[in-house]
Amino acid sequence: MDVISDVNKSRLIAIFRDDAEGIAADMIAHRRHLHRHPELSFAEHQTSKYVAKQLSELGVKFTRGWCKDHGAAGIVAEIRGADPDARHFALRADLDALPILETPGRPYGSKNEGAMHACGHDAHTACLLGAAALLQRNRAHWNGTVRLLFQPGEERLPGGASLMVAEGALETIPDLQAQSAPSGIAAQHVYPELPAGKVGFCSGAYMAATDEIHIRISASGGHGALPQGSADPILAAAHTVVALQSIVARMRDPLSPGVLTIGQITGGQAGNVIPDRVVLAGTLRSYDETWRQRAHADIERVIQSTCEAYGAAVEIQIDHGYPTVVNDPILSAACRQLAVDLLGADHVVDLPQRMTGEDFSFYQKEIPGCFYRLGTSGADPQTHNGLHTPGFDVDESALITGAALLALIGASA
Repeated sequence: MDVISDVNKSRLIAIFRDDAEGIAADMIAHRRHLHRHPELSFAEHQTSKYVAKQLSELGVKFTRGWCKDHGAAGIVAEIRGADPDARHFALRADLDALPILETPGRPYGSKNEGAMHACGHDAHTACLLGAAALLQRNRAHWNGTVRLLFQPGEERLPGGASLMVAEGALETIPDLQAQSAPSGIAAQHVYPELPAGKVGFCSGAYMAATDEIHIRISASGGHGALPQGSADPILAAAHTVVALQSIVARMRDPLSPGVLTIGQITGGQAGNVIPDRVVLAGTLRSYDETWRQRAHADIERVIQSTCEAYGAAVEIQIDHGYPTVVNDPILSAACRQLAVDLLGADHVVDLPQRMTGEDFSFYQKEIPGCFYRLGTSGADPQTHNGLHTPGFDVDESALITGAALLALIGASA
């Protein structure tokens, strides 16, 4: 925070604020292009080409091919300020869309049926491209180097962030010019619960660790009218779902947040037939790493014993997901203050913890990170729709706020 003086910071804020408004049309065009052409996790090939083209036109140096064994759509870029070695900071946006059929009627609606930017990653990418333009065009007014990470696969395990980290995206990269690795990283996420023009922060543990649970219950099956001659996997599955709730209710410290949800049950083809298998899928959300690991063992034990009691066999797979998002208190305070400086105190709010997950946490395990929220609701009722829904949309005036704040954080956090 002391790299630039208060006078220079005020000047930089004014520049970024004015210039962000000046490139609003460009950012809206970026966002709408990406929204029309969504690509699912680890298949963001055209999205990556589009981002690379925009960076080339800005004159920003970058490398491509990150997440090489998972589609190779990742991009790492760097922009050097007046004194490139003064500091080094990273900013991240995610590229992937979700397998959702979009509500029709928008002029910029998805052209890829069954894929939709229902989590706002099109807006994230448009904002980071906007920030790149602000940083690149105003290099003489800030010191240091800003690394830009355009990351694929946030929505799907193993998480593109984990792959970017493993491939060295937070290290010194020979093909780029920086002589050091980033000392911190920030990212933003659209948030329809806040109006456009506002942002929200939460210091410390903010979002939950996320694990996937897959259960396959097998039994002999048989005629629905003759249950005595068979084992019933539906009955075993029903009791398994209920029994699993005891893990959260009785095996977890009640002061530590935790959620276990079974969100999918598949089995059976007719009402008078006992099937021979049922498949369940669910999620475990937690903050306490010790309980998280113990819960995995408890889940397996409860499932095994319950299915055995009803004469069914079972296969269990628990996939370790994303770690807890933990916002570094010092960096978060600095980013929050920059938001106040840029937007005014009445446009910056404090947020509660939430049980959703984010692979940004993989970066935070390596260097201090700040993950904050960008308000995106406006007059259009569709901008109040929730994330991961077919009707999700954003008030595009939020792109101005998003780009200016990302640029300011990159240049001075």
